[in-house]
This record gives sequence, structure tokens and C-alpha cells, in this order.
Amino acid sequence: MDLKTLNRIDKLRRLKSRGPKTPTWLKPYHMLFIAFLTIFIFGALMKLLEQNHI
Repeated sequence: MDLKTLNRIDKLRRLKSRGPKTPTWLKPYHMLFIAFLTIFIFGALMKLLEQNHI
């Protein structure tokens, strides 16, 4: 194998080991967003259950 191929393989291996890149806009707020979404879904579910019960 020539140097070009080896470099390409090495580059791919390094990229793969780093894992998926998180979008910059998501980084600081991702936990907050997930928490808000969970509370919203939970609230909607409670409303739905209340309506069906009566």
C-alpha cells in the first residue's frame, strides 16, 4: 500500500473513533430541551387520561 492510502485509512479510523458530532446549537441546551419535551408529553398524557376518565 502506498502512503496516500495509508493516510486515508488512518483519517477514517480517527474520524470513526471520535463518534458522531453534535450540532453546535444543540450542545448547551440538549438536556434542557429533552426535559421540556418530557414534561410536555407527560402533561399532554395526563390531560388525555383526565378527558377519557370523565
